[in-house]
Amino acid sequence: LVLCHGVYGVAISRGNDRFVSCGGDRVVVLWDVSGVRAIRRFTGHEHRVNAVVLNADASVAISAGYDKTVRCWDLRSSSRAPVQVLTDAADSVSSLHVHDTRIMAGSVDGCVRIYDVRAAALATHTVGPPVTCAVMSRDGNCALACSLDDRLRLLDLTSGQVLATYGGAAAPGAQRGYKGSNYKLEASLSSDDAHVLAGSEDGSVHVWDLVSAEERGMLKGHTAPVCALDYHPSPSTHAMVTGSHDGSARFWVQ
Repeated sequence: LVLCHGVYGVAISRGNDRFVSCGGDRVVVLWDVSGVRAIRRFTGHEHRVNAVVLNADASVAISAGYDKTVRCWDLRSSSRAPVQVLTDAADSVSSLHVHDTRIMAGSVDGCVRIYDVRAAALATHTVGPPVTCAVMSRDGNCALACSLDDRLRLLDLTSGQVLATYGGAAAPGAQRGYKGSNYKLEASLSSDDAHVLAGSEDGSVHVWDLVSAEERGMLKGHTAPVCALDYHPSPSTHAMVTGSHDGSARFWVQ
């Protein structure tokens, strides 16, 4: 598929039969894999769409935009209007993550927001610097936030307390030089929640121990900032995929 605008996010259904994309044209698009065609287009964002995710059964798409909103789209309905618009962010919403009935949104306003859909509740955790990526731990108790100060922070989602800091001057092993102050980078937790992995502006992937925050290694392969990173969800499979501004994607296996 060749598009004439920037694509900023893609989410694939668990059945691998459909996926959604978003980008610079302000549209969220639902695609059919086997037919190689667009099924639905959802409009409403007033500026570019930075991220998109699917819920567990791929019945709802959630998108985040430069227009400071998070929008929820019912993929089973004939309506093209969002079923919900969340307007709590004070700046561009940069990332999304879904865990069970909770939606987590990271924003350039320096906050990580957790929307509990079932309880109709919102919890806001202030990180400080602009947040470019926020992901939840597999057990749903913690959040990992990437920010534009060369640091990642592990947050307790009950208390909001910072449990650990990775990269920057505050982290053990920081001499390895994690850089994340100019680009929107992504991070992930390993499938067993034991390690933190993050793409760096120097083209490497840095790995830290979750609990001690000690840096365990650095994976080299890319020649430009690593802007995309995702770890395989299965605890028995230690693999991840990365994408970079060097135009390449790489698959890593332990």
